[in-house]
Amino acid sequence: MDNQTVSLLQTLKAGAISGFIGMGLNHGWSIVAQQLGSVAPEGFTMAVTISSVFPILIAAVVYYLMIKFLKKGKSVFVVLGSLFLLFSLYGPLQPIMPDGSPTPEGFALLTIPMHFISGITAIAGIIRWSK
Repeated sequence: MDNQTVSLLQTLKAGAISGFIGMGLNHGWSIVAQQLGSVAPEGFTMAVTISSVFPILIAAVVYYLMIKFLKKGKSVFVVLGSLFLLFSLYGPLQPIMPDGSPTPEGFALLTIPMHFISGITAIAGIIRWSK
């Protein structure tokens, strides 16, 4: 059976661990990608920090609710998390930033690996560390 007993505190702890690991990996990738020619927009470091932690905490709450209320909660979480990860790749591929400015050179190289890092870290980490 996919269902297991976990507490909200356990899943939030798992989300925090996953988020901080993802944040560290994303900042490391940012340094590498900039050495490869990517240009980070102004305020990018803070955006990476916030975007690497808070969405994963929300995912941890979603995981908790799925485990608690769905028979196959873990499987549903993996499938929906994977789909969400794939849909998140749409934004970095756009030629215009949300503020209307043109996308910086190498932005996809900079951000797409970060989406994979955060998504995979969230899915695997929340499941692993919420036990």
